[in-house]
Amino acid sequence: MKKTLLVAACSFALEATTPEYLVLIPEGIFKGIDGRPFDAPHWNLTPERGEQIVAALNQRKIDMVVDYEHATLEAKKSGDPAPASGWLKAGGFQYIKGVGVCSAQFEWTDKAAGYIGSEEYKYLSPVFLYDKTGDVQQLLHVALTNTPNLDQLPEARLAAAAQDFFAQNSQQQDSEMNEELLKSLRWMLNLPISATAEEIIAELNKLVAQLQEMTGTTVAANAQNLFDAVAAIGQLKVAANSQATPDLTQFVPMAVYQEAVAKAGNADAAVKAKEIDDLITAACSDGRLTGDATINWVKDQAKTNPDFVKAHLESLPKIAALTQQQTSQVNLAANHQQHAPAVDEVQNEVFNLLGVSKEDADKYGA
Repeated sequence: MKKTLLVAACSFALEATTPEYLVLIPEGIFKGIDGRPFDAPHWNLTPERGEQIVAALNQRKIDMVVDYEHATLEAKKSGDPAPASGWLKAGGFQYIKGVGVCSAQFEWTDKAAGYIGSEEYKYLSPVFLYDKTGDVQQLLHVALTNTPNLDQLPEARLAAAAQDFFAQNSQQQDSEMNEELLKSLRWMLNLPISATAEEIIAELNKLVAQLQEMTGTTVAANAQNLFDAVAAIGQLKVAANSQATPDLTQFVPMAVYQEAVAKAGNADAAVKAKEIDDLITAACSDGRLTGDATINWVKDQAKTNPDFVKAHLESLPKIAALTQQQTSQVNLAANHQQHAPAVDEVQNEVFNLLGVSKEDADKYGA
């Protein structure tokens, strides 16, 4: 059921204004100077409603004008100018507990500031909507005035002018909302910013048809049906992924591939490690590497930089004398082992001629 709203104008002395904020509608129960409202027990602004009013005001894209004597309300019919006395900045509305709906960002024109300073204007008059119980619903307009409760403007004319003003503002807000909606739809459909509403609708119809074809879900003017279509697409993707069987002649499982790569890497590392070990052994044999400290250093380097160690070992000179000495010692030992049996045979023959044994000779001496 549509809720009937009434229009009221009230006035508050500008003395209540502070440098920090301008009071637009006071918190709690209040009445006009002349006893209004006559169609409700009183006016009442609750903190909850005040917060809602402020939230709506802060969504405005432009500043709210403060005019003289509510001239803006009748400017459309009278054609008279309606100059601003000040401006309530967009986004600067606040609800202050214990005070009411306020503007924390406002400015007066130089002319209005002069009027206020010389007390040529003493009252601030808001126009607001309220219900039959007197609860304030929305702020429509603010003006400087010297006629509390707009005595010079009959209630019927005030209501008509305010409702007309409210309708204009609503149309402006709707236009702003529509433009934001069209902007979002252009982005969603990847259309140029010059795309018209008709072009957007045509593209949306194509999208609806595609969704219906893909999912079998009819998308009506119902958000839940659209979400059902999106959910159906998700289920189709899950089913496709679960039923797809890869061709193992063309593909291998990722785990098998990773295992093969790891084994290949380990085998390559083992080959390189053995190659370096062989090079170190050879370098030790031919005199290129000597000393435990040097050998251990080379082995440590081989763990992290085998290519460096390989190049380093290849650049070291061989020590010929050490190589020859090692070779001579090896040959001497080999010759000793080869001639040892001949010496033993001569000794045994001598011991036989003397009639003694090798054991007696070792025991009693030659």
